Amino acid sequence: MITITKIKELPGGFPEPIEGTADWYYCKEGKDSLCDLYEAEEIAKAGKPFSSMNCHLIHYPEGTVHSPFELKENVYVETPVWEQGLLYFLAVDFSQKEIQIYSYTPEERALKQLARLPLDIVKDCYNLMLRVSPVMLCRDGNEGVLELIWPEKKTFSMEETESFLFRDEDTMYFSQWEEAPDYREYVICRDFASGRQKERSPGCLCRLPGGVYWRL
Repeated sequence: MITITKIKELPGGFPEPIEGTADWYYCKEGKDSLCDLYEAEEIAKAGKPFSSMNCHLIHYPEGTVHSPFELKENVYVETPVWEQGLLYFLAVDFSQKEIQIYSYTPEERALKQLARLPLDIVKDCYNLMLRVSPVMLCRDGNEGVLELIWPEKKTFSMEETESFLFRDEDTMYFSQWEEAPDYREYVICRDFASGRQKERSPGCLCRLPGGVYWRL
């Protein structure tokens, strides 16, 4: 028999899985239309009020909704990341010109602010995101450089079509694609201290629950 759980607390939207956990989904909510963080920044820079963007959590399998944040004008709450039992959120308050980073403990429904950073610490919000492990704020502005912004500042040079995936102790993992002559993907490992490329091999990485990654 098919089980259909009706979730009444959400005003709409579409739930999507959060990488690294099988227990949690997220659902974006915008007061007007949905947009990404960079688009919201462009609205704010144009001198117009950005209506707001929120993010809700849904627990599997019972469908319990957690709403750590409320819709607030000129505030964008980004998709969370999962790390060792906690959910982490990036939020940007364009009125305060501030980047905010939070942790959320589901069992206690406790939201904790971890950092407040001036928005002008970054050139713009293009590909501004949280990554693991540990949790870090980074920016990949499609300029051949990965910027680590918090909790430490560091930059890495990247090749064309290369993008950052995650860190594992002293190794940074990146993905890269090429189309000549056929489409292929590669996994690139870089040394965290020097940024030097240690390995480049065909394939891709997929993050699964429980700290497991599949390398294909």
